[in-house]
Amino acid sequence: MNTDRRRILGPQDARIPDLGISTNANNSMDIDPAGFAAEKRSSDIQKMFMKTNFISNANGSSYIEHGDTIVQVSVFGPRPIKSSFIEQASFSVECRFLPHLKQDDALDIDGDHHSNPNGRTGLSYTEHKISSFVESCLVPSILLDKYPKSTIDLHITVIEHNSESTSLTNLVNWITVASSLALVDSGVEVRDIVTAGHIISDGQHVILDPIEPVSKRTDCLVCFMNLKNEIVGIWVDGDLDNLDTAIEECNKMSRTIRGNINSYLLST
Repeated sequence: MNTDRRRILGPQDARIPDLGISTNANNSMDIDPAGFAAEKRSSDIQKMFMKTNFISNANGSSYIEHGDTIVQVSVFGPRPIKSSFIEQASFSVECRFLPHLKQDDALDIDGDHHSNPNGRTGLSYTEHKISSFVESCLVPSILLDKYPKSTIDLHITVIEHNSESTSLTNLVNWITVASSLALVDSGVEVRDIVTAGHIISDGQHVILDPIEPVSKRTDCLVCFMNLKNEIVGIWVDGDLDNLDTAIEECNKMSRTIRGNINSYLLST
């Protein structure tokens, strides 16, 4: 029996969770430690780890590790609602950072991470911005009319994010991918799986899935439904000289991620 009340110990029969094996990524997913150096090819994408169906009380769940980024997503619903009849389900997204994580000060216009008077209750401005963006990207993919008088709630938890080495747009890229994967795991009917691509540009070079931030850069995130090559969301941070080129490069990354998701889903 534990007599040290200053510590909270785990159960005696605790064991390391079995998160499965990494997805069958191809060679293009190899990590290039050179960052934005000339040696890094524009087609290089970092390795990622994905896992689904690991939260027992959720209808669907996903877990993604990508570099310094760790994201967990859970889906609850479709659940019936006690209100007047509505022809299609309502859909909501809520993103939260764990308390120890530093959030992006550039988005926090009031300088107070805990105040967001015009947004969702209890969310910081950064959390509200991410929640709204992901929600707008996923809504076109969900067949909401299949679930009248229902609600579908998606909860995102950012477990790890190093804001000094990874940009916010890159984080949102993987939040979007994890959210779409959780929707598929929940069994909610969707038109397509939403995936995303992220690039940075210094005016001369365009790099996919950057490892390290670059000064005087432009970040561009584009979310796609690749089945019909539809764009469902764009997030640009900085001055972008050539939007068409940025979209084309983001589409390359999006299709690479989609191929890995397809491989993972088929294997499970």
